[in-house]
Amino acid sequence: MEQRLEENNSQANIQQYADRHYQRATQYANQKNWPSCVQELREAIKLEPKNSDYHALLGVAYAQQNFQGMATVYIRQALKLNPQHSLALKYAEKLGLNGSSQNANPKSVPMSLNIANVLSRFSSRQGS
Repeated sequence: MEQRLEENNSQANIQQYADRHYQRATQYANQKNWPSCVQELREAIKLEPKNSDYHALLGVAYAQQNFQGMATVYIRQALKLNPQHSLALKYAEKLGLNGSSQNANPKSVPMSLNIANVLSRFSSRQGS
């Protein structure tokens, strides 16, 4: 019983940290500070990888920086997690991904996310 309580508390803490990253990301998005928005969302996704809101906003942040490939990856992932996500649907249309959630190769999404993770580590080191 105590172990379950500890696991629930741990999961709640993880969710709180992820939500804080997301809140900061939305503030950065409102300020059009897209690189900082991306950084916060990547941290949130590390903690909560199945949250469609995080993926959708990350796709938007990449689209705003004209990184269409990265935007596509995250918008597709958001739609995979929640096919009715309004922000993801809006940007899927802008990116020309109409109907892409049915046509996307689901095996390619994790690979694309892994590649994106590796590339982001490289680019964050270059900026330091």
